[in-house]
Amino acid sequence: MRWYIHAVDTLSEWTGRILCWLMVPLVCITAFEVFMRYVMKQPTIWAWDVNIQIFAAITFLGGGYALLTKGHVTVDVFTIKMNKKKRALLEIITSVFFFFGMGVLMIKGWQMFLMSWKVKENMPSIWAPPYYPMKFLVPLGCFLLILQGISEFLKNLDTILRKDNEEKGA
Repeated sequence: MRWYIHAVDTLSEWTGRILCWLMVPLVCITAFEVFMRYVMKQPTIWAWDVNIQIFAAITFLGGGYALLTKGHVTVDVFTIKMNKKKRALLEIITSVFFFFGMGVLMIKGWQMFLMSWKVKENMPSIWAPPYYPMKFLVPLGCFLLILQGISEFLKNLDTILRKDNEEKGA
């Protein structure tokens, strides 16, 4: 159990560290497009499409990192005064909804990718780069998020099963 948690947490951590660097080209391409459009009066045909693809990669693949670092929005009105074990139990119960939703999204995302790949779908723009690589990010991101969800589930299970005297010693 601990090897899985360590491996997936490390994968999510490194995925997040790598993805954060995609913000640099995202900002640079946006600045270049603004310069070309408003100063040079010659907008590019590719900048918007590339920015969409970069942002999609950050958004879809960064879900596991956000879950690891507790970066998702939560409503903690009910849980803020709960002890660790009660909060872990609630997270285990609600994880059923998480895994169901991510499973459906991963399956539907895979079907969407396959359809796009079969017809060699292009983005609806003048430049028209292929759409299917970006659509592949949906099931891949769901898969990474599910892996991290299992890690969080195991951490919560460990919190519940840990004896109180072990908790004090840790």
